[in-house]
Amino acid sequence: MKSAAELHYEKGKALHDAGDFIGALAAYDAALMAAPYVAAVHYGRGNSLVMLRRFEEAIHAYERCVAIDPGHAAALYNHAMALVQLQRWQAALTALESLVRKYPTMADAWNNHSGVLQALGRHEEALESIQQVLKLRPLDGRAFYNAGIMLLALNRFDEAQQALARALEIDPRNGDAFGCLVSAALRACDWETLERLLPRLFSAIQDGTVVVPPLTLLALSDDPGLQLRCAQLNTRRSLADTALGGSAPAPMVKGAYHHDRIRIGYLSSDFRDHPVAAQVVALLERHDRSRFEIFGLFTGRQDESSKYHRIVKACDTFCNIGQIGSREAAALIRESEIDILVDLNGHTMGWRPAILKYRPAPVIATYLGYAGTTGAEFVDYIIGDPHVTPFALGPAMTEKIVQLPNSFWPSDPMLPEPEPVSRAQAGLPSDAFVFCCFNSNHKIRPAMFDVWARLLRSVPDSVLWIRDCYPALNARFRHEAKLRGIDERRIVFAGRMDSFSRHLGRQAQADLFLDTYPYTAHATASDALWAGLPVVTLRGQSFVSRVCAGLLANVGLQELVASSAEEYEALALSLARDRGRLSDVRQRLASARKTAPLFDMDGFVRGIEAAYLEMHARAQRGERPAAFKASSA
Repeated sequence: MKSAAELHYEKGKALHDAGDFIGALAAYDAALMAAPYVAAVHYGRGNSLVMLRRFEEAIHAYERCVAIDPGHAAALYNHAMALVQLQRWQAALTALESLVRKYPTMADAWNNHSGVLQALGRHEEALESIQQVLKLRPLDGRAFYNAGIMLLALNRFDEAQQALARALEIDPRNGDAFGCLVSAALRACDWETLERLLPRLFSAIQDGTVVVPPLTLLALSDDPGLQLRCAQLNTRRSLADTALGGSAPAPMVKGAYHHDRIRIGYLSSDFRDHPVAAQVVALLERHDRSRFEIFGLFTGRQDESSKYHRIVKACDTFCNIGQIGSREAAALIRESEIDILVDLNGHTMGWRPAILKYRPAPVIATYLGYAGTTGAEFVDYIIGDPHVTPFALGPAMTEKIVQLPNSFWPSDPMLPEPEPVSRAQAGLPSDAFVFCCFNSNHKIRPAMFDVWARLLRSVPDSVLWIRDCYPALNARFRHEAKLRGIDERRIVFAGRMDSFSRHLGRQAQADLFLDTYPYTAHATASDALWAGLPVVTLRGQSFVSRVCAGLLANVGLQELVASSAEEYEALALSLARDRGRLSDVRQRLASARKTAPLFDMDGFVRGIEAAYLEMHARAQRGERPAAFKASSA
């Protein structure tokens, strides 16, 4: 005859299998009342708690199970997975490392070990772990997909394409693999493959059947509505992969605070040697400390760079929260009573939307890191300016638009002066007209390359100077030039310089910067303008395709902004042929460095602080977020 504990345990298993997890939990609890030291009951209880998304309690249940039965592999594995759900990456990694040592043939443990390493930014090690999975399961399409993700992170784009194509061959319905294959083809500048995939991609985003990284779409489409749809799908997916799932947690903050100084919390994974850090550090340093208290909330990996230490020094309080879960991070922000939480990531690597969904501050804004909507209903504002975020873009954004008075772009006044570099040192012909583009090469689309090739044909003594990448990618650009009737020797590749000041200095040896579209130059354009190099751009419909146009407007060079591809080509050609006109533009740009709004950091700080004051005042009055333009005072 079965004991009471056995009967309750069997009832718990049956209820769990039937989907009644609350009932199952009650049955397991009853079993433990009768027999508190049965490992299987604690294990079943943990499983029911996981299904109820009560991960903290599940962790304790699995720990009780393992204390009784140290070799319980399933409990060890599920314990690690509960830590992953809570984004406690270091604890999860420790658990999974122990598991794969004890059970080296457990492919799922290797797979998740790889995923946690990836979340910690340790991509080489993550790739080694996924290779262990493929040794154990050579036809595992999901493992090929994960390998492709890591190869993308390591900038090994051709290998990423191969892995992702294999994942799709094994499972043609894997929409994630398809979306990442598009990313790999874009990064590899494999235009033939990319053009073949795009019609399916755009349709699948609309249908919601493919989730492609939003940064990829920004380089492929200027449709703000499609960008919104893509962002919403990704935000939903990101939250589904965490303990939050699709349900909205209870708000942690119910009203505005009343502090003597407004507390601004800047949340970012990029407070390190990264372009976002380079752009934002001067803002952190120059905030008016009589009115604002500045918190740095770092979710990335410390790199001991000069930028990291400068940002730490610029903040009144700096917290490294990269190793704790989203709920804990949100609780820390809540305990700090942050008035306005400013997300500097958006849909870039390292974004932690789950932190924001816990509503740890009365006001949440997104700014700078990603030139587009987050697609998240729990983000109140997106900070832009009249050029990049006209109010007409409002329907394509889940946030309310805040326009700064001039430019949303912060220019660090501590940028070095350009260090002189000769054409010979830069590897350029001495007597050529130099068209250049220092944007990331994946932003170069075939339609724009067609325009550039026509410019090279129309200006016989010209060359095109673009960024040096790996040999296969450089060969692709030479091949594409030959297809368009251009001598491949007229494509010159710019390697890395040993200092940023020398990189700025070599730009003086170019004659005209040709911008990309739809993903226009951002930091690259700001640097070029600081170096005195004129930029011709094509203004589009979306935030990302309007940034360079806004920068040019804020140095008084609106005439370098085209509204169509035909106008862009004609403008660049006219400047190349009229060297006197181009010289005049360069002289005006040189003067603008001293007077233009783009380089007026103090004026920029006043503008963004006016925006924060208005956001805070509206929250104190209990008003819902609404679009507005900040004052210039």
